[in-house]
Amino acid sequence: MAMRRGSKRLFKLLLTALAAGAGVWFGLPWLVPLPEALETPLKPSPRFLSSDGKPLRMLLTPEGDRVAQVLRFEDIPTRLVQATLAAEDKRFFDHGGVDLLAVARAAWDNARSGRVVSGASTIHQQLVKVTSARTGKRGLWVKATEALQARRLAMQWSKEQVMAEYLNRISYGNLLTGCASAAQGYFDKPLADLSPAECALLAAIPQSPTRYNPFRYLEKIQPRQQRILEKMQALGWLTEEQLRVAQKESIQLQRFHGGFEAPHAVEMLRVEPRESTVTTLNSGLQQQVETIITQRLSALKARHVTQAAAVVIENATGHVLALAGSRDFFAPDGGQINGAWVPHSPGSAIKPFTYLMALERGATAASIVADLPVEYNTPTGTYRPENYAHKLYGPMTYRNALGNSLNISAVKVLGSIGGAEMLLAQLKALSLTTLTEPAEHYGLGLTIGNSPVRLVELANAYACLARLGLDGPWSLVPQTKSIERTRRFEKISCYIIADILSDNQARQLTFGQHSPLRLPFPAAVKTGTSTGYRDNWCVGFTPEYTVAVWAGNFDNTPMREVSGVTGAAPIWRDIFIELQRRFGITWYAEPEGLVHARIDPRTGKRLTPQSPPARVSREEIFAVKHQPPGASEADYDSRGRALLRPEYSAWIRSADNWMGDLVAVEEAGKHKPWRISHPIPGTVVHLDPDLPQGGSRLILETSPAMQVQWTCETLTVQTDGAATYVELIPGRHELRATNPATQEVQSTYVIVHPE
Repeated sequence: MAMRRGSKRLFKLLLTALAAGAGVWFGLPWLVPLPEALETPLKPSPRFLSSDGKPLRMLLTPEGDRVAQVLRFEDIPTRLVQATLAAEDKRFFDHGGVDLLAVARAAWDNARSGRVVSGASTIHQQLVKVTSARTGKRGLWVKATEALQARRLAMQWSKEQVMAEYLNRISYGNLLTGCASAAQGYFDKPLADLSPAECALLAAIPQSPTRYNPFRYLEKIQPRQQRILEKMQALGWLTEEQLRVAQKESIQLQRFHGGFEAPHAVEMLRVEPRESTVTTLNSGLQQQVETIITQRLSALKARHVTQAAAVVIENATGHVLALAGSRDFFAPDGGQINGAWVPHSPGSAIKPFTYLMALERGATAASIVADLPVEYNTPTGTYRPENYAHKLYGPMTYRNALGNSLNISAVKVLGSIGGAEMLLAQLKALSLTTLTEPAEHYGLGLTIGNSPVRLVELANAYACLARLGLDGPWSLVPQTKSIERTRRFEKISCYIIADILSDNQARQLTFGQHSPLRLPFPAAVKTGTSTGYRDNWCVGFTPEYTVAVWAGNFDNTPMREVSGVTGAAPIWRDIFIELQRRFGITWYAEPEGLVHARIDPRTGKRLTPQSPPARVSREEIFAVKHQPPGASEADYDSRGRALLRPEYSAWIRSADNWMGDLVAVEEAGKHKPWRISHPIPGTVVHLDPDLPQGGSRLILETSPAMQVQWTCETLTVQTDGAATYVELIPGRHELRATNPATQEVQSTYVIVHPE
């Protein structure tokens, strides 16, 4: 009886123990919540991708690591799962989150050794550990809590979920979180391309990412890698042949820093990082643009050209296909400065907009501008524009004046359409955001680029010309909404400007027949060079693309006589040839409303059947509503020379006269009234050392222009080509002009104040 009662008590104790054990094993875990981070979906690092899906940059997460991709279990290679199980938890698919057999084995091993020599944590427990917010020493209570959380995880999640989450969240060192980041960071390849040996190497790292850092301690990690491979074979996951191949494989590490393509463009977008940002950049074109810049700058190194920037815009969308801000982002001479965004003086690259506005106000490509000396009195002193070659070109059609980039002509054309205020308003409308001063601050020099602008913004302004007057925003991110365009200019006027800028003959006086601006296909192009060779530009377009290039030095030191055609233009040319090779290039169909006519470029007049035979002619295009008058016999002398106004007389006799015997001055009447037109009596001049010649040169002119003898008792009268002038000094000075034909004398005076 006593034995029977003892057996019953023992049975009850066993049942109670089993019930308690079952309660602990199956019930108690539900009282312990899973780590909050584990309940929150893991987000990958913010990434920037090219339009064709290639990675440009992967940023760090708020936690300071890189998560390349959050993978599903089925996306993870089986070999990597097997290597991880061999390294960390071979009974993963058999235990319930806590491996009791492993716990017993570890306890026995540690007891025999008198110290901790073996662990028993499972992948469930490790996942709980890496997602817990606990810091500091992990005592017995913490480990017990984590064991209960691991049990709950095993009951709540599938094995596949746990494995995928573990491989997505575990640290592989070097700021690499997750197996996708590790494959990219150590081998620069996708997971699917990993070999068994590479999978075993990755599986060896998480136990101690610092001690097993492959970049520093490859020799320490390789024995562990080999043991993992042997275990995989023992578990039936590798054949003997596969094991032999894997053991002999030489590990080739290739560090990946998260990508650093198109660094300046990505920096412009980092103000609003998202989980994954697809940009408008074409990865292949971007790399080629950067290569072109590097190659071309190497040839200009001796002429002190250290930096360049380039922008390529797709006109139809406004998408930026390529943007390079410097020669090398890591260059010590300002490589991180974004030359596509930092404002620089554009020089003559602004001129097309002046001529475009003139066309819209009734001028034509055949209109004549007198490229002769001119001075303007401004609030800051006398402004006297000069041409780049320090020559005068006489009567120039607007086509030739723009094509040859003549400064004097551009300034005069701007003055004829209302001055800087008109141009400034139009440039602001085209979103050139750096033009923040009033028009008086810039003056007529605005048309020759006396105000800094951004390369990408000027490129977009040219894209408006390329779209034949339709303006719209540029963008580094694809636009999801339909693009709204604003009509800024007339289609016909823009077409005529494009025709002028693509006309190699129209620019040959300045650039020659075979400059880098001449491409094997039609392209509109304009160069620009700032004062003192500090900046040079080349901006051009076809119907499909606009390309803008700046070259110079970020420390603002001058280049050694490098202009836009020798500095920026070769880069621009190479980029456009690359665009043609990749995508193809077309040209515009002529819009309706245009007429063709032959003109005499000396007078700008149409040659009609009633006109006398002309010694010089060329074909020109006009808007139907804006056509020049026909040439008549009154425009020529008996030798067929074009008769020019008397203001050209000095130029005709000068060495600058490139027309030679094709022009003559019309005879002025001996008793025709005349006067001194410049300077007017009482002109006050303030000498300014910041102006050319200190603002001391004063041009002397009569109206109408005629040959007179100038004299002054206090100043020396001098000539420079077709111009007559005096060099001013402080004081009051009287100037006299004598008509040699009649001995009539006119006088004027100026008052000069020192600096």
